[in-house]
Amino acid sequence: MPLSKVIYDRAFAETYDRRYEVNDYSGVEAALLAFIAQSRQTRALEVGCGTGHWLRLIAGRVAHVAGLDASAAMLKQARGRAPEAALVQARAERLPLTDGSVHRLFCVNVLHHIQDKLAFLTEARRVVRPGGQLMSIGLDPHTGSDGWYIYEYFESARETDRRRYASTGQVRAWLQELGFVDVHTREVQHLSATMPMQTAIAEGRLDRRASSQLAMLSDDEYERGMGKIRSVLALAEARGAPLMLSADLRLYGTYASVPA
Repeated sequence: MPLSKVIYDRAFAETYDRRYEVNDYSGVEAALLAFIAQSRQTRALEVGCGTGHWLRLIAGRVAHVAGLDASAAMLKQARGRAPEAALVQARAERLPLTDGSVHRLFCVNVLHHIQDKLAFLTEARRVVRPGGQLMSIGLDPHTGSDGWYIYEYFESARETDRRRYASTGQVRAWLQELGFVDVHTREVQHLSATMPMQTAIAEGRLDRRASSQLAMLSDDEYERGMGKIRSVLALAEARGAPLMLSADLRLYGTYASVPA
């Protein structure tokens, strides 16, 4: 499936927030709250706001909060979760905002979905006011330090992620080229888990809509991966031992400021 064709349709949107129920995102939450600094004077924009999970967290903590997403289905969910936020359907590469109109711009697990990342960062540089800041949180599969059962059983997932995710080093280079200052990256969340296969299935972690990594697989690739899992699971059950799945992932926050 082409990278631009991961469609967040109604069914995907309705199950998207399951990830917040089964994973610990406390580090991301803390990073976001620190980023907006709980200033009542702040105008904050989330690009790729999805179902409004993060908008709901910061609503009431800033003077004005807005969310932008390309998916109408995701925005429909966001209207229910974050009714205080101003929502707009648009592409990240063409932000429908005036120059210097926001204090804080952030995106969480979104940059890899944006087809023209440099165009988006250029737009971010335009709309963030002098003295304002940008924060982008996401994986960096280029470090080689992450382990994940999806990478283990679905053969193309890791290489596909390396194509669609820019490394944090590349993102910093783009930001510096665009005139941002104080550009830096830090780890904000370590997602580490080991669980029996049956738990993973019960929690929907292997559902095609559980992650974009699975959603992007062709039907054949997905079925091959599930076939591997079923085979290993059958062997484990024959031995009377549970099949354990593990994840060891890190989310990085990359920060930048517009000169005052």
